[in-house]
Amino acid sequence: MDFVVVGSGPAAVFAVEAIRKRDQESRITLVTADPHGAHSPVMLSYWMAGGYGFERLFFRDPSWSERMKIDLRVDSRGASLQPASKKLVLDKGGDLGYDRLLIATGAVPISLRLSGIDAKGVTSFRTLRDAETLLEGEGSDGVKRIVIIGGGFIGLKLACHLKERGLEVSVLEKERKLAFRMLDQKASDLIEKKLRGHGITVETGVEAKEVLSERGWVSGVQTKDGRLFHCQRLVQAVGVKPNVQWLEGSGIGLRGGILVDERMRTNLPDVYGAGDVTITLDSITGEPIHNATWPAATRQGIVAGTNMAGGNLHLVHNFALNALNLFGLQVMAAGSAFYDEPDGVEIVSEEEGDVYRKKVIKGDRLIGFILIGDVSEAGYLLSRMKKGDEFPLKSRAPCLCRGSFRRHLPPHLGFRHGVLFGDTV
Repeated sequence: MDFVVVGSGPAAVFAVEAIRKRDQESRITLVTADPHGAHSPVMLSYWMAGGYGFERLFFRDPSWSERMKIDLRVDSRGASLQPASKKLVLDKGGDLGYDRLLIATGAVPISLRLSGIDAKGVTSFRTLRDAETLLEGEGSDGVKRIVIIGGGFIGLKLACHLKERGLEVSVLEKERKLAFRMLDQKASDLIEKKLRGHGITVETGVEAKEVLSERGWVSGVQTKDGRLFHCQRLVQAVGVKPNVQWLEGSGIGLRGGILVDERMRTNLPDVYGAGDVTITLDSITGEPIHNATWPAATRQGIVAGTNMAGGNLHLVHNFALNALNLFGLQVMAAGSAFYDEPDGVEIVSEEEGDVYRKKVIKGDRLIGFILIGDVSEAGYLLSRMKKGDEFPLKSRAPCLCRGSFRRHLPPHLGFRHGVLFGDTV
């Protein structure tokens, strides 16, 4: 059997390991555009804060490919797919034949369409090169101010780590609340207060109009309401989209990303998809989602790899799940918890000081929650959501107590190379 895997993120790596658990002899070829192999975007901001060495950017050691007995081809991309002949065409020439193919090419950053966006010093935040761009020229006469456009998961985590490094940071969010697909207004307000208390400028409901530059380098951002935010570096953190452009014309089913079923199969024979490149079904709402999170990628990789090697595994738990620790303020959000007003759902919330808990119930089932300041309920709530059983009335009553047990997350947590609270497929 010839297995070919395109990508080297968590979906690809966990898939390779799942294949090897069932098949120790077949050939596995892993093709990745990354020159470094199993590099973790999640760890970039930790490295930038100065607390982690370069080696921590990789979630598998250099001997991994040898131990897995794989043919690792770095700095190489898939250029096109020929399913009729079962060939992956490579960007630098040549092709690879396959019996089973996994596409795990991840996602690419969304770029804003703004005047001046091509200035030097404007970057996304997805690769090691992006991180290096932010730090180039750092010092008393170099980079002092950084503007981040986008107040989502990545933007918030990056802002904290850059501030820890001693830089002046401004976060500009077009929506009226931070992480609007993850948080409600109350949670956003608590996080905004925390960040401002640590010297980070946070502006919501503000849209960038133009990127200004001097001698070709970014110098500031002009907003539509006339304000100017000076900077020497600008980060676009407005989201990602599946990396599927190279698959156009292949016949693979696309709806923004690769459409896969619960076994991670595409519409093409013997072709699978996993990770940020895919569109899957939310296990709670049943709606198609782009679940671009580390835990989702690891689960999907395990399912895909197992089935590619002859198993019969299904993706069961698939919903949004994010966790952060922002200057000591613990934040967790799962499922559909961003409702600000009851709209066909029941909302149960409680607040005291820096602790905020919110549960969203629909049809007697928990479909989402937000925990801020105390995440000790997370394991229980995740279990209820996964089981899909009725959420008991007694669990809906406020239970906030002073001095309650608090499970602590590492600083600025971003699912660093694993899954949270024993998360399963």
